[in-house]
Amino acid sequence: MSTDKQQRRLGRGLEALISSAPTIPAPRTADVSISAPAAPYREIPLASIRPNRYQPRRDFAPEELAELQASMKASGLLQPVTVRPVGDGFELIAGERRLRAAAGLGWEKIPAVVKAIDDRTALTLALVENLQRADLNPLEEAEGYQRLMEEFGLTQQLVADVVGKDRSTVANVLRILALPASVKRMVAESQLTLGHARALLAFTDERALVDAARAVVAQGLTVREVERMAREGSRKPSARQSGGDSRPAEARRIEEQLRRHLQTDVQLSLTAKEKGEIRIPFYSADDLERVLDLILGARRDSP
Repeated sequence: MSTDKQQRRLGRGLEALISSAPTIPAPRTADVSISAPAAPYREIPLASIRPNRYQPRRDFAPEELAELQASMKASGLLQPVTVRPVGDGFELIAGERRLRAAAGLGWEKIPAVVKAIDDRTALTLALVENLQRADLNPLEEAEGYQRLMEEFGLTQQLVADVVGKDRSTVANVLRILALPASVKRMVAESQLTLGHARALLAFTDERALVDAARAVVAQGLTVREVERMAREGSRKPSARQSGGDSRPAEARRIEEQLRRHLQTDVQLSLTAKEKGEIRIPFYSADDLERVLDLILGARRDSP
């Protein structure tokens, strides 16, 4: 499906969700800035808007926010954010980058459309907005779909309908949630594409899968090369697959405990009686910091 068609489908899904929710009218004002979005909207204090708990996007590039701030400083805000009433304030539905940029510019208020919507629609709107802008990495997209299914009981077909995608596309994105934690981190950090992630799922041995993922990052392998590796690997089971792991059960248990605790690949090797080594790879500077924090804890700050 072409990008234009995808955007039109997403647009229809977003319009349907927004139009089904009542807009809470803004109070009348005598003067409206020429750079302000068209009514109906309200000027809402930034301090009264809390973040969207359903925001699927985790990372916002500083350079993107700087560009948006420059645009808003020069031309004002062309599109209001969308919020919903929560308690004595509001919760953001769509427009987190705009809200962050406004805060960075020192604005005290921001134009906002107020919608009375439920939690499911709030999550869906946040997903659709990010998908329209291609802001989500595949892992964030998959986790958003999973939340719609687990928290609100939607089927894959219903998820596909509300986000404007084919069911098969949603199903393929959801599959990457089965990847090992270390590989999912590579996807989240854009070291692996969705195509690479899907190809890696063909490996039946987790160690071989992780090694292949690392090879993609280190050598720039194509998706076809990964697919070929998976086919060849399936014909050549590893020693651990075939029951050839000669390490004591306690060594395997410790290795698995370390993997779960550090959420990355760990290799425990025995080199001699009561001797060996533990190998912990990392995949970026941030990943190294995360692993060091887990290992050293508060002692990292000690002299």
